[in-house]
Amino acid sequence: MDLRSNQKEKLKYPKSIYLIVFIEFCERFSTYGLRSALVLYLTTILKFNGDDSTIIYHSFIFLANIMPLPGAILADSYLGKFKTIICSSTAYALGGAVLTGASMADIFSLDFQKIVAVFGLFIISIGTGGIKPCVFAFGGDQFQLPQQKKQLLHYTTVFLFIVSVGALISTFLTPELRHSVHCLGRDTCFPLAFGVPALLMFTAIVVFVSGKSIYVNKKPERNIIAKTFGCIFYAIRTKMTTSVPCQTHWLDNAKGAYTETEVSETRTSLNVISVFVAYPVFWSLFAQQSSRWTLQAMLMNGRVDFLGWTIKPDQMQILTPLLGLTLLVLFDVVFYPLLAMVGVQKPLQKLTFAGALAVIAFVFTALLQFKIFGNTTEIPSGQGRLNIYNGLDCNVSVRSRSLHLQDNIIGPLEMINASRPVLSRDDVVDISLGFETECLLSVPDNYEFDTTVTITEGVEISYHLFRINPNTIKLNRIDTHDSLVKEKFGNPKLRILIDHTFDFDDNITLVSADQNSFTSYPLSSFRGMNYNVVKVGKYNVFFNGKILTTSIIDILPATFYTITLQRNGDKMDVRLFTKDEGNYIHILWQLPQYFCMITADAIFAVTTAEFAFTEAPINLKSFISAVNLLTMALGNLLVVLISTISIKNQANEFLMYSGLMLADTMLLAYFAVVYRSKNANTTDAT
Repeated sequence: MDLRSNQKEKLKYPKSIYLIVFIEFCERFSTYGLRSALVLYLTTILKFNGDDSTIIYHSFIFLANIMPLPGAILADSYLGKFKTIICSSTAYALGGAVLTGASMADIFSLDFQKIVAVFGLFIISIGTGGIKPCVFAFGGDQFQLPQQKKQLLHYTTVFLFIVSVGALISTFLTPELRHSVHCLGRDTCFPLAFGVPALLMFTAIVVFVSGKSIYVNKKPERNIIAKTFGCIFYAIRTKMTTSVPCQTHWLDNAKGAYTETEVSETRTSLNVISVFVAYPVFWSLFAQQSSRWTLQAMLMNGRVDFLGWTIKPDQMQILTPLLGLTLLVLFDVVFYPLLAMVGVQKPLQKLTFAGALAVIAFVFTALLQFKIFGNTTEIPSGQGRLNIYNGLDCNVSVRSRSLHLQDNIIGPLEMINASRPVLSRDDVVDISLGFETECLLSVPDNYEFDTTVTITEGVEISYHLFRINPNTIKLNRIDTHDSLVKEKFGNPKLRILIDHTFDFDDNITLVSADQNSFTSYPLSSFRGMNYNVVKVGKYNVFFNGKILTTSIIDILPATFYTITLQRNGDKMDVRLFTKDEGNYIHILWQLPQYFCMITADAIFAVTTAEFAFTEAPINLKSFISAVNLLTMALGNLLVVLISTISIKNQANEFLMYSGLMLADTMLLAYFAVVYRSKNANTTDAT
């Protein structure tokens, strides 16, 4: 009776599980919060461009997913899981503190802040490597198997649920902390967005260590991973150096130095890993929700009027854990049975279906980007285009024998444009400008002067007509030609044209009309009168601290803007011209691409884990799991490599990813046909 009571007491659900699950919650909260805000921090605070921000982000994710391999070796062979988790969590929390410090370090140069921020990300990635492969396994060590198999299954469910809840809360809360709180004189508060997760990690360490006395802490065992690599390298070396005829399989060359079981398990592992070749492309698409898709969302309207709330660009990522939780429940009950009815039931068949959904997701993404970009100027071959902006407060007439103008009168602060066939590379065209009396002092009525303009094949050239002084007018060419190539990520471009009454030291500023934003652009930013990249938004024009009596300037994505300013005494006139207008569409148009990608991930993540576990040899399941995580790292590395190419149009880049995924889906379909499961005799596992 006492023996049965003692056994029953031992088989109670381990209380230590709650402490282990808490540290996983904190790590997931920190990870997803950091990922959601990182690209915005890199672009808006550290002033990296879109490509550089993407490279840094995905390099960080690459390191975070490659570190579990050495982390697993460290835990299994040297320190054990408990010590590895403590050391890694401490590194993670310190890295978060360093990143938080970098976001607060305004007294230092921008270059110094960049170095500190990247160093913080590096420390975090090292910490992640020891947490990912150990926390779940350490929780599993708390159960006695096979007696507590049901409790272990419950722990698995709770663990996955906590991962999703941590991600869900973080992806909603972190953007709110970043956007809704203002600190350090900015309209954002990244120190709070990064500091809260770092503080939570320090708290998790204290809570986790407090349970040291109640943990089942297994000692490190032999390094089976090292044995596996040793078998592979020994077989290769033997094959290359021996004159003995080739064995049935090249790994058979390791027999003698390694047991029959070790060689067989290594061969099975390599067969499984060969399928993993198709995984990185999928993960490269999935990972872009926090980078390229966030940059796309920055160009979209997140306002939900009936709620009085604005969806932040990085807040759309909340859909990943939210839909993920829902789909995980629905798949087993509804979706997988439906797929089975049409013959899709083996793991590799499911992966093929997931790949097809990822293709569709990026087609949606590309189409949305094309819609945001709107129209683009196309000048017919053999033609050139001319623009003349009238910076005067009077009518100006334009006459030319070579130009065919529908209207030869340019009103005050108006402009005309004309296209003309170009006979040579650069045609010089004679024009005559006529002025009314009020345009100039001390000149005859209907005064005219003759000048020339240049028209170049295939480009658009603009001229600005303005006063140098009260009695002198100048027609000034603006730059070599108008650079009407839209910025890769769809940011609008703006230039300001002024006359002699202004100086770049004048306090003329475009200030965001949004009370939650401090964005402003002084006149000095537009020195040279060339196009400069600005943020999407609504702006007021201020002169010497006073708002001008003009309507709000609405800056849309992927659009070229020209503002002309003209002053007569106390009078100030402002005119806005738009060209190649883009579209400011609602952020919820990203829902189709998110739905397809999250659905694909719900299938892909679960199925790859299932495939790796069921197909791996019993002694190499940890190794195969670590290699499976490595494919995520390689997927992020692929994004880094493609970003360095810097494809000029982001929509075309999305289409390229879609094409890569289509080819990868075909490869998965091939594996679904040719792969033979090690369990083929007992179950149809593939």
